[in-house]
Amino acid sequence: MDHTRRNISIPLLAWTVRALLLGLLVGPIISLLTFLVAKAGAIRSDYPWILLCIPLGALLTALLYQKLGPYLKDGGSQVIDLINQGILDIAHPTSIGYENDRDVHKQRISTKMAPLLLFNTFITHLVGASGGKEGVGVQLGASIGSYVSRLEQNIFRHPQSIQQKGIWLISGAGAAFGALFNAPIAGTLFGMQFSNPRVNRTDALLPCLIASFTACLASQALHMHTLVPVRAESFPIDLRTLLILLVLSMMLGLASRLFCHLIHLTKKLFSRITPNPYKKALLASMLLLAASLAIYGITGSFAYNGLSLDLIIQAEYGTTSKLAPLFKLLLTALTIGSGFVGGEVIPILVIGATTGAIFGSWLPIPVSALSMFGAIGMLSGSTKLPLACFVLGLELYGFGNPTSLFFCLQYCLPFQWTALNL
Repeated sequence: MDHTRRNISIPLLAWTVRALLLGLLVGPIISLLTFLVAKAGAIRSDYPWILLCIPLGALLTALLYQKLGPYLKDGGSQVIDLINQGILDIAHPTSIGYENDRDVHKQRISTKMAPLLLFNTFITHLVGASGGKEGVGVQLGASIGSYVSRLEQNIFRHPQSIQQKGIWLISGAGAAFGALFNAPIAGTLFGMQFSNPRVNRTDALLPCLIASFTACLASQALHMHTLVPVRAESFPIDLRTLLILLVLSMMLGLASRLFCHLIHLTKKLFSRITPNPYKKALLASMLLLAASLAIYGITGSFAYNGLSLDLIIQAEYGTTSKLAPLFKLLLTALTIGSGFVGGEVIPILVIGATTGAIFGSWLPIPVSALSMFGAIGMLSGSTKLPLACFVLGLELYGFGNPTSLFFCLQYCLPFQWTALNL
């Protein structure tokens, strides 16, 4: 009996220590990423003419990837592939080799990835491309997990299975996502599901949870600024309201599907026009610059460039333009087509929040609630992670409003169903 307890407690203790260390490393790195993005945005606000350098920024990003290694551009796919190998190994233990397997060596995460991601993300936001930071943050967290895993292996001279390496990557990615939003539970669920939405890596639950909470505490201790949206107003629940929101959520689920298809088609279109990475970056970035200037001519503002966090707050008060979702969608698609580095989570939240706000004047529901449902619901449909997005909604908008809790879940599920089945 004592021997059995010791066999169980030793791995738990080891992973607890590993997760604490990982969280303490990921938290400051995410704080650095957030600082760089904020600094780039502040510089661009002081010198708006920097927006004219969008083509130069795209070319510089392409040049860095070509010189340092084109394979680094697929860092997110490498992380997902390594985690999914661990899933296959759990299901079929004899199908995948371990440390001596040549394929595993090929899929090691390069030590160049983290600094390159930080620098390229700074470029993205300095010139005003419409990107986020969460995609980069998740890759940074997974990279840190991979680096620490290899360091431990070199110190103790003990080979690690692909399953153990997967736990490191999951914990790092979850810790980074949690720290970015100060949402540790959502970070845990995201880490366990993002590589494969249909599979939960429950073996990574404890280390991912500990790493996510630790990273959040570390980043907040460094006074990292996170998104703080407006609390949604409550409203009475009746059958009519339920039916309205059900129909609306399915309509916006189609919008999330449109977003995913448009991003895919944009990448495919520019790749077909020219395989040359520099020509592709120049062409897409020139269109991005032209679209940015055209939108400025219409709205008199560059609010749709960069993170556009102010649009989320404005949407919750119902003061955004009816064309805001279209403007942000267009700039985001061209940003990704240009090869800029960043992420899609914040742009999706902006598009969803402004889309939900459009219906505020037509429906008997507070615009702040519609904006919240639009943001979290569209993110659910785009990522196919309804539970993680539901919890993110609770942690962002607060647990105290029972109406918000109920409808946020009700909104996420139709989005997921629509995105997968229509």
